[in-house]
Amino acid sequence: MVRVKELFRKHWRSNRPLGLLVVFSLACLVVSIVGLAVDPRLIGGEHAWIKPCKFSISLAVYGLTMMWLSRFLTADQKLFRRITVAALTGSVIELSAIILQVARGTASHFNSATPFDQTVFWIVIAAIMPVSFAIVAIYIMLLRERSLPAVVGAALRWGLFLTIVGLIPGVLMILPDRLQDVIAPYRQFDGHTVGYHQGGPGLPWLGWSTVAGDLRVAHFVGLHAIQVLPVVAYLISRSFPNLSSEGQRSLVWNFGFTYLCFVGLLIWQALAGESAAAPGARTVLAGMTVAAVSVLWTISVLAAERSGVGQERPAPAWSRALFRTRGGGAG
Repeated sequence: MVRVKELFRKHWRSNRPLGLLVVFSLACLVVSIVGLAVDPRLIGGEHAWIKPCKFSISLAVYGLTMMWLSRFLTADQKLFRRITVAALTGSVIELSAIILQVARGTASHFNSATPFDQTVFWIVIAAIMPVSFAIVAIYIMLLRERSLPAVVGAALRWGLFLTIVGLIPGVLMILPDRLQDVIAPYRQFDGHTVGYHQGGPGLPWLGWSTVAGDLRVAHFVGLHAIQVLPVVAYLISRSFPNLSSEGQRSLVWNFGFTYLCFVGLLIWQALAGESAAAPGARTVLAGMTVAAVSVLWTISVLAAERSGVGQERPAPAWSRALFRTRGGGAG
């Protein structure tokens, strides 16, 4: 907790737009929590203030993650700052629009009940674009970084790449009806729900459909890869401290590829009209196959390390480079 505060103070000075993004998101979260406590209204079958609460948490985490990632950039700092200004603007507009619609007692997303509601929805879509573009931009910047340790670079680049993949379900949700009909023929495609009308039975809090396909599952899992991959890389370094840096990087690649397969599987499952809460036999078989390949990959890496002679040993505690300092070495 202390390190988070130190990180926030440091980046508040060096990149105020990201600091403001986090502060604004947390302020909206407070408003949303109060709304959850005092406002009993439902919108689309769920508590009216759940959506702004979830979006506030997501954007606050996004801002903190971007702060943390910025410390690995040795160049393009001015460009990164401009990008974060755009991300801040988009986040403020999006959260404001969501809270406005909640105050009006109606949905902010996929709402075409009136011209005003439809306009608000398209404003929300436009506002999220710079937030998404910032992810793509920092991914490209990190591809150009050559000073990152190999495992650190693999974790960060895989995490950002998978986060970009996680944007794809969001794009599918807002495609014109005729394109959605091509992608999922013979199935009802209603916003994020496939095979049922939007707003049907869903998991508590998350709202993910329990009776049909829901693109939000893949969207969520993909978007948060940038938080997951560095943690997994850290755990690999702690669990296999005697593994060479090449071996550790291979395990990160294994996890990244496996994660990619599962995000793809979740997209396929949603488009097939199948709920993630009730996977069918084909989905279970596909998931087990991916898991089996991942296990075999891990075993092969560990076996190769064990039988290898003169393997390169990792620099002492590279994880410190990931979580505390910039570090050095080839990326």
